[in-house]
Amino acid sequence: MSALWAVVAYVPFIDPLDAHHWWYLLLVPMAALIAVSYKAVRVETLRDFPKEAAIMTVQIVLGIVLIGVASFLFVEEVLPMIAR
Repeated sequence: MSALWAVVAYVPFIDPLDAHHWWYLLLVPMAALIAVSYKAVRVETLRDFPKEAAIMTVQIVLGIVLIGVASFLFVEEVLPMIAR
């Protein structure tokens, strides 16, 4: 009975899923869903929709990867030089 109550009482913002080991795999579906929903409103013809959604998905993923690399380099290289 207590296991059933734990499932019913699950609150995602207070007790989130433990996805720390594979969070990067969630980046692609999240970017794809954002691109599909944005392009569904913005594209003029449905003929261009799949191509433009795929391009935007790649842009989002590459942008987030580049931001991650830039922030890593800033924290590991620039901040120690400033702290000296």
